[in-house]
Amino acid sequence: MLFRPFLFVACVLTMGELYAQDAAQPAELRLFDFEDAADESAWKKLELPDSKIKEPPARIERVAENATTGQHSLKITFAGGVWPTVITTRVPEDWTSWHTFHAEVTATRPCVVGFCVMQEASSRAPGWDGGVSRWAKTQFLQPGRNAISASLHPNEWSALRTKLENGRVLGKVVSLEIFLYRPHDGESIFVDNIRVSAMKEATPPAIKIPFKVLGTDLTVTGVQELGKKLADQWTMPESRTSEQLETRFRSQYDELKRKHPRAVLAVLRDGEKGYDRNDPEKVYSGWQDAYWSSHGPDSVTVDRSENFGNSATQEIFMRHRSPLMRVDLSSIPTGSTILAAQLLVVRAGDPAKEHSPLKPNMWAIEACNRPWSETEVDAYRYAGDKYWKAIGGMSWEGDDPDFWPVYVAHGPSQPDCCHWDFVQSVRFWTNGQHSNHGFMLHGDSKDWFRAWFREAPVIKNRPAVLVIYEPK
Repeated sequence: MLFRPFLFVACVLTMGELYAQDAAQPAELRLFDFEDAADESAWKKLELPDSKIKEPPARIERVAENATTGQHSLKITFAGGVWPTVITTRVPEDWTSWHTFHAEVTATRPCVVGFCVMQEASSRAPGWDGGVSRWAKTQFLQPGRNAISASLHPNEWSALRTKLENGRVLGKVVSLEIFLYRPHDGESIFVDNIRVSAMKEATPPAIKIPFKVLGTDLTVTGVQELGKKLADQWTMPESRTSEQLETRFRSQYDELKRKHPRAVLAVLRDGEKGYDRNDPEKVYSGWQDAYWSSHGPDSVTVDRSENFGNSATQEIFMRHRSPLMRVDLSSIPTGSTILAAQLLVVRAGDPAKEHSPLKPNMWAIEACNRPWSETEVDAYRYAGDKYWKAIGGMSWEGDDPDFWPVYVAHGPSQPDCCHWDFVQSVRFWTNGQHSNHGFMLHGDSKDWFRAWFREAPVIKNRPAVLVIYEPK
């Protein structure tokens, strides 16, 4: 099916009307309003014979409920699964003159819905190469009616287009898909008024979030700005092991004991004894760590939904590719005076040449405001059916953000074992004002490394927080 060039006029056409006319480009093309019984039969369950994951089938019905245009909508009832999907091939072959995708979806609970457009040579492969070959829009839904609106050509690498940068021709549009992330068995959504528009969406101005840097008088818009402001303070780091850093910290403890005889040293590292002054033989098991990628484009849904809560190592990089960590501080009495503290994170390999701690860099530790689950958290949800406000938890606004707009620690990295002053962090969570939901460690892109997590087979390679405190 081919489209002839049209002049722009203000009108809205259905698919059938568009095929019958050849005079002008409409303002909108309505793909589905589900007023015709044929709109229901055009949809079916997506079958991927080569996929390792077999999604349970979804039931498709045209119903007289939750219609947003006319009298009918498409009711999709799921039977569980991770990314169960329904598909139609009744779509225009050429979308180049359309700029915005629209639909309305009615949901019964907070959830994540997605729409995907595939072309002839689009790939379903994970990662960047597969992701840029297809177009997708995911959106966090709230109970009730939700409007979906997304640019079909937002940028060069996340758009419907004729070919990729490597010259690979993508060809004609062949299908449109609707999917839901981890639906309940028997859960339904209602979809209506699926359409494309020739009008371009206005790009909202970027919101700059002011992050307060604890322990300083600085407020910055991100770790990159923080790195630039403190670049002149950077010095060439020395390489030290976790054992050497711990020995140095114990020497600091001996010095502080002279002025603070009641001072207590706690080494908070999974698998080690001695952290609890009331039970010296008790083994610490209070670490949690996980990782997600919220890297674009929006079509890498499988990558974003992967949980790495049981990984012995994982990368630590920028805000969209970094870990969540939480250290249980409940053995430190509320109101204690925190005299010294350090966070230790051991590298699982030599520094990379292009991203190195031997060049100026900056890292920030951002406090989380959600009780995340180590084995469930990903870029969409922090636990079970509990979803972030934005992909990757990138929500810092209002009284209940995903993350507090506060850097509770900061500083450059080092070879071998990275370490950061953690005094402000421990104070933040032991002053009785903030619940301890852990933190994200991320950098300004100047350094990248793979780190050992709490599952590391060698105990001294596991992350640790060293604290010297004086009980209240």
